[in-house]
Amino acid sequence: MLDTLHHIINELSPYLHQYGLFILALAVAVEGFGVPAPGQSFLIVSGMLAANGEMSLPGVLSVGALAAFSGNCIGYFIGLKFGNVLLEKGWVKPETEKKLHGFIGKYGIAALLMSRFVEGLKQTLCIGCGIAKLPLRTFLLGNTLATLVWVIIFGVGPALLTHEMGPLVAFYHSHRMLMWSTGTLVLAICALIILLWQRKQGQTPG
Repeated sequence: MLDTLHHIINELSPYLHQYGLFILALAVAVEGFGVPAPGQSFLIVSGMLAANGEMSLPGVLSVGALAAFSGNCIGYFIGLKFGNVLLEKGWVKPETEKKLHGFIGKYGIAALLMSRFVEGLKQTLCIGCGIAKLPLRTFLLGNTLATLVWVIIFGVGPALLTHEMGPLVAFYHSHRMLMWSTGTLVLAICALIILLWQRKQGQTPG
């Protein structure tokens, strides 16, 4: 894990030194409308560079959040306005559309939150929300929540933990199952709270 992190830092740091926040914004934003890019990795490395005084942490967090939110909105409106074209061209299969409708209809905001942490879904779910015609208000609320959680974990987290990385990696290797179980439990609890809140809202008389 530590070797992988060092490799990511060595690969991406030169781009951040040369292009700064622009490359961070571009990589994060394009993920929101279906383009595979190392946006999350750029955010992690940017947070670590900010901890060492090589970048501005408020700038990293602001740009990362704005780019993620905007990119997701672009993806949503692409799906909303051009969903039929995507289906007619065969770029989205009918069975995929059916699954999207079911998944998004069932989980709503929780789906947006979970998608930020799953490669593949992170790049496509917002387009799927548009195709499924998820209400704009619901999408904006879910997008805001997902963006904030994502930026805190992958932007603030690395900045705060940069100088503790060695001990943390050692702890992770010694308690791997505990770490994964705890992380999974926290995400499950968050998703459950959101689902219960959505159900309560749906049952509230209009």
